Amino acid sequence: MPFGKKVLLVGDTQKVKVFRGLLEQQGVLTTFTPNIERALALAKSGPPDGIIFILPVYWESVSDFVAKIRGEKLLERVPIIYLGDFIEANDQLILKRQGVYTMTLGPVPEVEAVRFIMKIIGA
Repeated sequence: MPFGKKVLLVGDTQKVKVFRGLLEQQGVLTTFTPNIERALALAKSGPPDGIIFILPVYWESVSDFVAKIRGEKLLERVPIIYLGDFIEANDQLILKRQGVYTMTLGPVPEVEAVRFIMKIIGA
């Protein structure tokens, strides 16, 4: 299947493997880094259709990252998605105020999360 959209995956290496496979089955080209600073450089080098954080270690780092991304003219409208096993209500509210889509993975199967991602990136 030819690749149509491209996304940047950031976060937990093991969990990303599952999502990477499912997204690529849908024709989405993926790039991965576990490092938030590297993610910013990758995003600037070629704007993706979406940036997806999967179980990042600290959500606060994601909040700082979003502020930096939104300050970049080429990246200010790139959808950012945060997938976590457990997202506290206050943390979720802060991320949503920054325009980040959030989803709690606990009760949601990975294939449903990928469907959510596909809808957001317009694929």
